[in-house]
Amino acid sequence: MGWWRRWRAGRFSGDVVARLGDFSHRLGTGPRAEFRSRLRDELLKTHQSERVPAGQPPHDRPEISTVSRWIRLRPWAGLGAMIVATLSTAMVTYTTVPGDLLYPLKRAAESTLLTLSTDDTELADRQMTAAKARAGEAAALLQAATPDRKELLKETLQDMDSTTRAALNRVKPRARADAKADAKVRRFAREQRNRIEPMLPKMDAENRERANEYLVFIDGYTVGGY
Repeated sequence: MGWWRRWRAGRFSGDVVARLGDFSHRLGTGPRAEFRSRLRDELLKTHQSERVPAGQPPHDRPEISTVSRWIRLRPWAGLGAMIVATLSTAMVTYTTVPGDLLYPLKRAAESTLLTLSTDDTELADRQMTAAKARAGEAAALLQAATPDRKELLKETLQDMDSTTRAALNRVKPRARADAKADAKVRRFAREQRNRIEPMLPKMDAENRERANEYLVFIDGYTVGGY
C-alpha cells in the first residue's frame, strides 16, 4: 500500500508542474506591451500634475515667518532707554540742593570722588570743587520756600567751611613755592568771596555770622603771602 501512495503523490506533483508550465507559457515572459504602455502613460500624467514651477514653493511647505524690525531693535532700544534714563538722573541729581530727594546721591558720588583721589593735589582740587558746589547750594536755598530752609542753610555753610579749610590747608605748603598753585588758591578764594558776600543780606542772623567767619578766613588767601 505504501508504494501505491508514493506513486499517486509523484504523479500528482508531475501534473501540477506540467499545468503551471503550460500556464506560464500562455502568459508569456512578462507584462504585455499594452499594459506597459498604459502604465507609462499613467505615470507621466501623475508626474506632470505634481510638478511645481521653478521658484514657486510647494503649497505644503511651512511658511517661514520674518522677524519684524522692532523685535530686532528692541534690545538696542532698551539699552538706549537705560542710558538716557541714567544720564537724565545724573543731570537732575547734579542740580539738586539739600532737602531734595536725590541730593544724597549727589553727596555720595562726591564722596566717592574724594575717596578715589590719588594724591593731595588732586584731593585738594576736588575739595575746592565741592566747596564751590556748597556755595551754589546755599544761594539756591536762599531762594527756596522750604520750611526747614534755615537749618539746611546752616548745614550747607558748615560743610562749605570744613571742606574749604581742608583743601586750603592741604595745598598751602605747596602753593607758597609753586606760583601756579598759589594762583589757583587765590582765584578760588576770590570766587568764593564773590559768591557769599551777596547772600549776606538774605541770611538770618545766625547764618550771616557763620558766613562772615568764612569770609574772614578766605580773605587771607585772596592775596599772596598767606
